[in-house]
Amino acid sequence: MVLGFSGSSGGVGKETFGKVGLVNRPLEVSYFVNNRCNLSCRHCYVGYEQTDGELSVGEWSETFDRLIEMGALTFGNVGKEPLLSSDKTIAIMQHLAKRREEIPALRFGFVTNGTLLDCRMVEDLERISPDYIDVSLDGGRKVHDFIRGDYNYIRTVRKLRGLPSGLTEKVFLSFTLMKPNVGEFRGVVGDMSALGLTKFLVSPYVATPGSNGELFISDEEVVDFYERVADGSEIKFADLPQIEIILKSDYDSQKALMDRLVERGVIDLGNLSIDEYGVIFNRHVQGGGSEVVVNYMPFSDTLSRAVRISHDGYVGGCLEMFHKDYPERARANLRDKKIEEILGRN
Repeated sequence: MVLGFSGSSGGVGKETFGKVGLVNRPLEVSYFVNNRCNLSCRHCYVGYEQTDGELSVGEWSETFDRLIEMGALTFGNVGKEPLLSSDKTIAIMQHLAKRREEIPALRFGFVTNGTLLDCRMVEDLERISPDYIDVSLDGGRKVHDFIRGDYNYIRTVRKLRGLPSGLTEKVFLSFTLMKPNVGEFRGVVGDMSALGLTKFLVSPYVATPGSNGELFISDEEVVDFYERVADGSEIKFADLPQIEIILKSDYDSQKALMDRLVERGVIDLGNLSIDEYGVIFNRHVQGGGSEVVVNYMPFSDTLSRAVRISHDGYVGGCLEMFHKDYPERARANLRDKKIEEILGRN
């Protein structure tokens, strides 16, 4: 998954001209530090239920060092809720921060529901300075709580209000686009930008085995929404501070949607850019310096560029984690084989 396999991945980097191609793009690694969460969200895609057998900090660090040697530049802690394993999450990011001193282009961050961002964690994050923090927010209070559970909107927003400016600028508000919240995004952008939060990531809901039908949104509805955001009719950019909105598309899980975005001109194949991390995208410039970015991927990059590692060491793609039998679907386990062997890069 591009621009979203590791969450926002920190957004779009510097555009390159001939330095990064479709073949030699740097690896992007997303990992589950645990398989536990303090919420029970209606749209959660994780079907794999095993919770024990977590990799140690040492195992993560060794694997990441090997991946860095193979050219990996992006590391995203995407689950299940990283702040339930706060000490391990911090220790892993400390290791990545040291590696970033050697390799300035290396970037890392994490995805969280935001409810557990306590003072100690904030202090640690200020010291480590991750490149991005994706915080899930799926609407105003009523809709967000319908999706994520009662009182979780106010819990998350209170934590966001308490962030120091140095961390506020790293936050991407992660909005999963679903049937119940398609009309909520405008309000989220307005409310959060008033708090100084100006970066937003929109990811369409992906139906999974046993998924919730009431959340389903059709490709056509997603395309309509993306078109309105990209052409400036959904958001009154002139009334807002300078903001960045990333609209995600994905080959593996929603190729038909991506094809429709191309057909409708939301993705312009004649005007694509690529950044230093190999992210392919269109940029839609809005008033006041704001911009809307739509990413594009013409083929599957699972395991060729995008690598997912579970809390207990299984290596595969994001889609495999939709299923309870994830270990059978994964390529192999890090405790049985080295990552180079698993990825065929001996």
